Amino acid sequence: MLEKSPSGRDNGGRLPSVARAAASPAAIVLAGGGVAIGLAAHLGVAVTVLLGAAGYGARVGWAAVHRRMALRKRAERRRTRIDPWSVPEPWRGYTKRALDARKQYRQLARDCPAGPVADYLAGASPKVDAAVDEHWALAQSGAALVGPPGRAEKVAEELAQVQRALARGGGTARSELESREAALASEMRSLRHLESVSAQMSSRLSDLTVQLASLVADAAELVATAGAAGTDLSSLSAELTSLTRSLDEARRLMAAVPPGAGDS
Repeated sequence: MLEKSPSGRDNGGRLPSVARAAASPAAIVLAGGGVAIGLAAHLGVAVTVLLGAAGYGARVGWAAVHRRMALRKRAERRRTRIDPWSVPEPWRGYTKRALDARKQYRQLARDCPAGPVADYLAGASPKVDAAVDEHWALAQSGAALVGPPGRAEKVAEELAQVQRALARGGGTARSELESREAALASEMRSLRHLESVSAQMSSRLSDLTVQLASLVADAAELVATAGAAGTDLSSLSAELTSLTRSLDEARRLMAAVPPGAGDS
């Protein structure tokens, strides 16, 4: 969606300008209003000028705050750079489909005729964007859980070698072999646990991807019936609520994983 200027008109996506606000009719009207109040109340020249300056300053100050907020939002959007090719499958496929869903939703929101449906889609757009950003963060976390390819197999093979050496007696190095066996067994259990969590996360993200697609399908139906009497927005609202709940569950799953897991 194109951003709106402080006056409410479309400004082509440009950030609000303090300079434009300073020269805007609204600033001049506010300054004039302050002066008019001072003159009507016979408050004297100094107070009248002060009231005019206060009205003018309020308009320019609001524009400065608005611009700062817009810059912060733009920076936040740029920080979330989603790159499906930086993660392996199946995470790449989930991410690409989530991006496709977001693109389709934005297109629907732009194409929807003005009215309650358009307003609802525009209002829900930040939630959809946030859901896709969160989906991407979870995909990255899931991809990082299972460390380097073949790590589990290498640990299992080394553990088997150590256990065979112990079965033969171990000789003078038995104590060292027993310590190594314990360390490898512990690492093996950790790797298997991470594989299990990764599989659960993969299943959760698969479901989330389906939910995003379903949300877009509901949005498309709403756009197709926009303007019709009795348009029901509850289905899309329910989809958003369900998506948020599923994201919360996926976050809790990841929160249970020890920090640094999968980095080996």
